[in-house]
Amino acid sequence: MRELIAALKPPAGERAERYHAEGWWRGETFADDLWAAAAETPDKTAFITWRHAERREVTLTYGALAGYVARLSEGLRDLGVEPGDAVAFQLPNWWETAALNLACLDAGAVSVPLMMTLGAREMELILSGTRARVCVAAGEWDGRRPAERLAESAARLPCLRHRVTVGADALPGTVPFDDLLGGDPVDGASLGARRAGGRNPDEVSVVLFTSGTTGEVKGVLHTPNTQYASARPRQPGFRDVPDPRVATPANLTHSVGMRTDVLLPLVARCTSVFADTRDPDVWLDLMSRHGVTHFLAAPEMLRHLVEAQRRRRRPMPCLHVVTSSAAPLHLSLVAPIREWLSPGLVNGYGMTETGGVTITSPGDPPGWPGHSIGRPAPGREVRLLPGPGGEPSRLQVRGPSVCVGTFTLRDLRTTWTPDDTDGWFDTGDLVAEDGRGGLTYLTRAADRVGSPLPIPVLEVEDELLRHPAVADVAVIGCADRGTGTETVCAVVVPAGPPPDLTGLREHLLRTGMTEWYLPTRLECVDALPRNELGKVRKNELRARFAAGGT
Repeated sequence: MRELIAALKPPAGERAERYHAEGWWRGETFADDLWAAAAETPDKTAFITWRHAERREVTLTYGALAGYVARLSEGLRDLGVEPGDAVAFQLPNWWETAALNLACLDAGAVSVPLMMTLGAREMELILSGTRARVCVAAGEWDGRRPAERLAESAARLPCLRHRVTVGADALPGTVPFDDLLGGDPVDGASLGARRAGGRNPDEVSVVLFTSGTTGEVKGVLHTPNTQYASARPRQPGFRDVPDPRVATPANLTHSVGMRTDVLLPLVARCTSVFADTRDPDVWLDLMSRHGVTHFLAAPEMLRHLVEAQRRRRRPMPCLHVVTSSAAPLHLSLVAPIREWLSPGLVNGYGMTETGGVTITSPGDPPGWPGHSIGRPAPGREVRLLPGPGGEPSRLQVRGPSVCVGTFTLRDLRTTWTPDDTDGWFDTGDLVAEDGRGGLTYLTRAADRVGSPLPIPVLEVEDELLRHPAVADVAVIGCADRGTGTETVCAVVVPAGPPPDLTGLREHLLRTGMTEWYLPTRLECVDALPRNELGKVRKNELRARFAAGGT
């Protein structure tokens, strides 16, 4: 891992100079933000968190957070962690997750956050590939026991020197988290003069892993500066709110959760609210009780929140902006979100590799978030590469929030760096101009349906969602071995008795939809497979229903 990172050239040249000059990049890190916040506003609330199993809230001030981070940083050094070593952690949305990530930054380590949903095989693969020296795992959460799975893999991980357990009795051979914290508490307010060991904010500090919906695990390398470019407040009207409070159900071990609930509060000196559950009733109660002003979630979670609001409405007088991101927002969901959550709905687009790229505006027409992913955010550049024969264009992105490299996990082979393409990152997404200076998302190139011309998958899905017998739906392409063509298949979660294909096609025809857009195959399932952000894993559906499978 060290060799891979060392082979990456630090960002330089005209673009790097411009990013620094424009304030997207800087000479400090988020650890410096923490020490400054602890010195200036030690009693200000940094995190309000909900521990679902314990049915209790935990609140952390900036002073307390700085104290914990300082102790954890020293604890990592006591375990022999040196600058450049990889430190992994598989933890839910607890304050310990945020503090550990910041402690890695202070200690000069490269943090390797692991999603709680990762299985033992993937966790072992990542720990082996990154040569992690330390792994911190939850003892128990939501029926999972990561610490036990880690113990079973330890003998096959020769680089792993220490295992740390959080939230349960430590297993034999592991270090209790309290021991990592050390002994006496540290006065966070006294840490104002502390600095993060002179760490270069252009050095790789975190390795994130993404498979999107393709199923192929890919490592993404970010620096404090590429993360800072995304963590700077960009949400519409953010600075117009006297006391902003941000929240997202995304995992703290994912780029979206880390950025929204940990890094943005440090930069903006505001409060974040998060929970270790995705229960929509818990989230609505938290948002209402603590006056969340800016909330970001995937459309799937927003749909659950709307449904929960319909059952029992909570007042949301402070909710200024709801940002939909991480997956396509269907037009049929726009009006319900505006009615039941906040009229300030915007739709954004970004990736683990690129950070936030585009976003709509609250000043756009009311239904616009269902049509567009918006205009490029300040500092971001986009370009469209037209497909052959009039096919949709592929989106490429360049800017200060784009990662400094990607690699394959199995052989640690670099697959992309900014020097390869003059900074342009190919997202693999197909888009079109929206007619108002922004972009309309069509689909991922890998999820393209239809030949020779693709069908508008999102439009078909959106209209199918309006059918009373459809609770959820994904449209995929399945090869027809008899004709060599691609069958348009609707995979439906019924809202009651299963619908039939004829009824769904007639419903679409009544909307005036082009006939060759219509599905010619219907499969009903109990639930759609989704990743941690709510994106449908269409690769799994295609594999399941390939060649007439069931």
